[in-house]
Amino acid sequence: MCRLLGYLGPPVLLDDLIIKPDNALISQTTQAQMLAMLNIAGFGLAAWDDHMAEPHLPLTFRSTQVANFDQNLRMLTRKLRVRALVAHLRGVPLDGNATINQQSLHPFSMAGTPLVLAHNGDLASFSEMRFALVEYLKPAIARQITSQIDSAWLYALVLSQFDDPAGPFTVDEIFRAVEAALAIVRRVRSQLGITQSSSVNLVVSDGRSIVATRFTFDFGCYDTPPHQGGVEFLSQWFTVGTHYTFADDEWKMTGGTGAATLVTSEPLTRDISTWVEVPEYSALLVSGEGAQVSRRIVPLDV
Repeated sequence: MCRLLGYLGPPVLLDDLIIKPDNALISQTTQAQMLAMLNIAGFGLAAWDDHMAEPHLPLTFRSTQVANFDQNLRMLTRKLRVRALVAHLRGVPLDGNATINQQSLHPFSMAGTPLVLAHNGDLASFSEMRFALVEYLKPAIARQITSQIDSAWLYALVLSQFDDPAGPFTVDEIFRAVEAALAIVRRVRSQLGITQSSSVNLVVSDGRSIVATRFTFDFGCYDTPPHQGGVEFLSQWFTVGTHYTFADDEWKMTGGTGAATLVTSEPLTRDISTWVEVPEYSALLVSGEGAQVSRRIVPLDV
């Protein structure tokens, strides 16, 4: 299991999302409030801002260091303001079997597309599924996969649903691609007789829109003692406002239903009164800027 974050709105200092809040993403490395797991297998982010070169493509950062000891990350967060962000802390079982390298860090990205994907959860028996999924991947995308973990292949599967992965995309096109990818996974699981509970909480973004899912295949079904994602529906929360900032002695979103949207695996503050949980088997769709921002909760028909 992992921890993830997505942001879309007015430019914000990375420090104010990743480092400073009382339950900041960085603190969830070892002290997650809604996950009984250490998330020490690396950190990654994808960020967009209109002042960057090629602003439609994300700046990416990945490090296998334990995130709260990564001084390069802290130097970056103190200096960089962004209008869109996807960030991810990777957690893996502490049994020594996981692959820890930069190729396995989220959010996943590929050359020539603005779309990135971060995943909280796992696909049971993925080693059996991998080769069955190949037929659903576009060759040009399959050739760019550099990791054997399930999340990397989920990302390739989502990208393969687009006629042109370079975009641009509407938020509905991104949602339909995610939904189609999950339907393919459902089909392959059925073909292979895989019924073990598998969580697929995603944050998918092209820097202009966000699709955040809260979804599990065959929730509660398992053959062996499961990790937390097998017996609990993994959380996904969001909050909206004008700015995410320190106000009235606490970190919170201010300004009513403004242009900023923040979606996370768990609230970044211990006071969760301004946060809303994404419903089970649903997706949050966010798009637009300023007064034109749109937010919808839609069911996942998979």
